Amino acid sequence: MKPNKKSTTPAPKNKSSSGLGLDNTIDLSRYLRDDDVHSHGDQRPMELDLSLIDEDPHQPRTEFNEELLQEMAQTIRARGVKNPISVHKNTSQEGRFIINDGARRYRASKIAGKKTIPAFLDSDFTKIDQIIVNAHHETFTPREWAVLIDQEKKQGKNQAQIAEDLGKSRAFITQHAKLLTLPDPIAQVFNSGRCTDATSLNELAVMRERDPKEVDAWLSDENMPITRGTVKQLREFLHNKQEEPEETNEEIEPIESAVAIAREKRPAETDPNKLRKAIVQVRHEGKAARLLLNRRPSAQGLAWLKYDDDGTEFETTLDRVKLVAVLEA
Repeated sequence: MKPNKKSTTPAPKNKSSSGLGLDNTIDLSRYLRDDDVHSHGDQRPMELDLSLIDEDPHQPRTEFNEELLQEMAQTIRARGVKNPISVHKNTSQEGRFIINDGARRYRASKIAGKKTIPAFLDSDFTKIDQIIVNAHHETFTPREWAVLIDQEKKQGKNQAQIAEDLGKSRAFITQHAKLLTLPDPIAQVFNSGRCTDATSLNELAVMRERDPKEVDAWLSDENMPITRGTVKQLREFLHNKQEEPEETNEEIEPIESAVAIAREKRPAETDPNKLRKAIVQVRHEGKAARLLLNRRPSAQGLAWLKYDDDGTEFETTLDRVKLVAVLEA
């Protein structure tokens, strides 16, 4: 696309339009010069046709919460897109653009039936910039971290470089990199969403190398919640079992193990309809979490949550929380 020499200024805005003027168009020529502005500065967003925009096929975010997209679409219908997306020119297809940051706003705008979206042109936006944007204000799932780290390793980076680029510890990089090489029974637990905590999954993988029958029997109990606490109980049981003298006359049955011991540790309930201590499992933006019942919210309509995978505690509005289950602690 060549600059339009006849017009280098934005088209006048319709004063009656709302939001950022989604019904107007702006001459794109001044944004397509070879000396593209590398930072927004005083640059104004352009109204870019959604049909000219493509998502980055290599972007690290791969999971989008459909419920959240619908909520965003409803807001965009009413008020438009207030925060412009960032794009760069598609060098393989003239006249088209690729998203740097703003895939959710782009998708929600399409759901809302919009034809254009406000966008900044930023040709200096790097892969690392994209990672930082996604990771810090759109919380990554453990799977997305694992895929992202794997992509960076394939680029020839070592774990120390990846940790520095992403602002994470080396232990974090190591744990999440292993999620793509879990043994089958544990991979099934991860893929099903039954457990997404990298620490717990990797610990189970280590224990399974020593006691595959015991760990597989423990995992087969689908009513057993897989948390750091229950994994710790399993680890302690296997450790104590190794210290016991070997049986010479009788063969120890594998099922007479972690599952049975874990059940025995549960105290008998006087009333089966009452919970001694409840765990309220929820999902927040597609990520598993639990409601912190012992933390007082700062206002009505808010609640404190704790992510299952990394233990992050935060306060959020209840309309962004989806109830999953109420379990016995």
